[in-house]
Amino acid sequence: MALDCASHPASADAPESASVCALTFASPTASAASPIAHRGGILRYSLLLPAATPSNNTIKDMHFRAYQNMRQGWRLMVLSALKGGRPAAPIQRARLVIIRHSAGFLDWDNALGGLKPLLDCLVSASKRNPDGLGLIADDNPIAMPEPPYMRQQTCRRGQGHTECYIYEL
Repeated sequence: MALDCASHPASADAPESASVCALTFASPTASAASPIAHRGGILRYSLLLPAATPSNNTIKDMHFRAYQNMRQGWRLMVLSALKGGRPAAPIQRARLVIIRHSAGFLDWDNALGGLKPLLDCLVSASKRNPDGLGLIADDNPIAMPEPPYMRQQTCRRGQGHTECYIYEL
């Protein structure tokens, strides 16, 4: 999926009042054909996921099977946003921009900790993480030199969703 640079929420030239809900998305191949630069990176993936990321409090006390089921649900959402296509090779150095839309705000430790199931789906698959889809090589500081940039925005109850922008550095 791709988006118009003027309406990109993390774009330096976008006005502060730019409406995130007004973003228009195209196919994933369009973003590779006409990449958008962001702070030295090139937009490779723009994913609109139909659920808000959970809070860290929600996932920290989960039974490991319940967490595994949650992670598989996020995997299916990411696959759906990719329209079933998987990358030939992961991005070796990436930057993430996440916009969480929900009825209320989380404090930052809960919001950032709640990204774990999504990040587990974006990295390359491994023995410990078979749900990885290989969009990015890993979420360690070598492959992702900065923590994900995250914004929270309000929306009507029941209309929560997540926008995920993946840039190649």
